[in-house]
Amino acid sequence: MLNISDLSSEFEDRRSAILDYERETSCELEEYKKALPNLDRADASLNSALPQYSGAKIFEPGETIRRFRPAAAWNDRQDAMEWVDSVLAGVAVGSADGSQIYPDKNYGLPIAVVQIGSVRNRHTEESGYAQSTSATLITPDEFADAEVYAFSKAFVDARRFALECDALIDLMHTGTCSGRDADTDRDTDTDDDRIYLLLDGTLVPSHINALRTNVKEIYTGAMRRLLDASNETGNPVIGYVDVSVQRDVVTMMRHIYGLPETKRLFDPVLFAGKLNWGDRTKAFVCNRDDRRGADSPSVLDMYVGHRDSIAFFYMRMGDLPSRIEFPVWCAEDTAEIDRIADIIRAETIIRGSYPDILMLAHRNAVITTGEHSLFYRMLNRFCTEHGIAAYTGAKQVHKDLDKGMSR
Repeated sequence: MLNISDLSSEFEDRRSAILDYERETSCELEEYKKALPNLDRADASLNSALPQYSGAKIFEPGETIRRFRPAAAWNDRQDAMEWVDSVLAGVAVGSADGSQIYPDKNYGLPIAVVQIGSVRNRHTEESGYAQSTSATLITPDEFADAEVYAFSKAFVDARRFALECDALIDLMHTGTCSGRDADTDRDTDTDDDRIYLLLDGTLVPSHINALRTNVKEIYTGAMRRLLDASNETGNPVIGYVDVSVQRDVVTMMRHIYGLPETKRLFDPVLFAGKLNWGDRTKAFVCNRDDRRGADSPSVLDMYVGHRDSIAFFYMRMGDLPSRIEFPVWCAEDTAEIDRIADIIRAETIIRGSYPDILMLAHRNAVITTGEHSLFYRMLNRFCTEHGIAAYTGAKQVHKDLDKGMSR
């Protein structure tokens, strides 16, 4: 049981530290906000003067804040939904998400489950909606071959990410005849063929640089395959980050305008006061420094040929702007970037605050608490039938008893 009394005292005792942090962040925010109008005049010509790891580079010229004008004419939700229909009609959108059951040492065997849910909606009057679910076991030999701890959660997370990427690649090749012309490097697909694929998360997962090399390579290999497939088929893959804690634009502004370095200020906070619902920023190219030491590579460095290929903008869908990422070849001009933004807006209006296609994929992939218990019953039965020695830790026995009593 949470000790509310102690926490109340802790808040009071640590009040000055919390207030100081907020005060210092506010001072830094004001200094950066004063420099923000200068970004309106910034274009790609500035990129050559930036250092190797500048946080971001300029991708889209012109005004930093791009207003979403259609919302001003809406009087009610019906008006908004009519706009949604005009954007999504005949447009194929898809997503894939995953869930997992981690290996549990209380059950003896290092066996995990990863389940992937895929969803595709062509937004046509015909049967353009499809979904699928697939479950995969991760067995003891796979933990051993990867040279990781036998009950490693990090390894399972990496495998889940790779399977999500593979599911998105499958969607790119399902019912499409898209591709790129080898001579012109232009898309050969039509709007009817193209599918916009949303990944629930970032295309630049910086947290993996803290992982072991062999686990990290699962992520980077999966992302290279995904970006290769997106380039080859001409189908955009879009990373949606609901709450971003990156400071790519902040870092770039520090280099361009000589602003003080900050470890407190994040990009969404910088733009929050400037964006109304549906407004977005201009697009930038990610150039993040997430190295663990000067001699180690960044995550983008490990993308090799795709190192400078991840563009992004911020768009306000809720209290703080969300981060939208996409490969640079998916949007060769502002009209294509606006199309990506409109698809995200439309998907979000359906759900109310979060892209509908992402929520559908999540619901398709989720493994419930009851299904966790079912899996372990299946595992125990399998072990019994095949004469495999299995055990259940005493603590787990008591947990199971407590659950039974609560029911």
